[in-house]
Amino acid sequence: MVVSPEIVTALQPLANTVAALMTLSMLSILWKENPIYRLCEHLVIGASAAHWIIVTFVNTIKPRVLGDMLTEGQYWQIIPICLGLLVYFQFFGKLRWISKIPTSVWIGYGAGMTLTMRTFMPLFAHAQATMVKLIVIGENGVDLLASINSTLFFSVFVLTMLYFFYSFKGLHTKPMLRAGRWVIMLAYGCSFGNAVTGRISLFLGRLQFLLGTWLGVL
Repeated sequence: MVVSPEIVTALQPLANTVAALMTLSMLSILWKENPIYRLCEHLVIGASAAHWIIVTFVNTIKPRVLGDMLTEGQYWQIIPICLGLLVYFQFFGKLRWISKIPTSVWIGYGAGMTLTMRTFMPLFAHAQATMVKLIVIGENGVDLLASINSTLFFSVFVLTMLYFFYSFKGLHTKPMLRAGRWVIMLAYGCSFGNAVTGRISLFLGRLQFLLGTWLGVL
């Protein structure tokens, strides 16, 4: 069913009002736990679950059954389909142990993929990235800022590694421990600050929607 642009335009104010009320209901958790927040929370979870069920059916199940199996004759794909259906034995009391079979297959597959070069190659790339030039030579001679940046990067890397190398007693001194702890805490602080600014950006987006798109104040 195709909805005409005129109907979409006519229903846009109603959609904005529903979205605004949902936003205010979710933000009501800042006051205290309340039934309105729980209702909206359940609506969001239910809508997300329904959305991903449809996406999985359209993008995975339908192409495999109608495309690969019935059209191209790849009937062997019935095996992973049946294996996935075994998960639903979780709801059948004494037969619940059957649901552990696909779980064990998934865990084994994940462990096998982790132990392949597909995972280790990025580690080699990260290790190679730490091998920087401490003195960077540019077109006009030594690039002072780039050299300071490379030296600082390498120093932080070495201090962090030494912090966890407990077997090297000669290097594992109190100044090294203190310096390593400082750089680790600085890295955690930057990561936490980045996460906070991301949440603030989302909150500002919601405020812009409420005051601008919905109320027209901005």
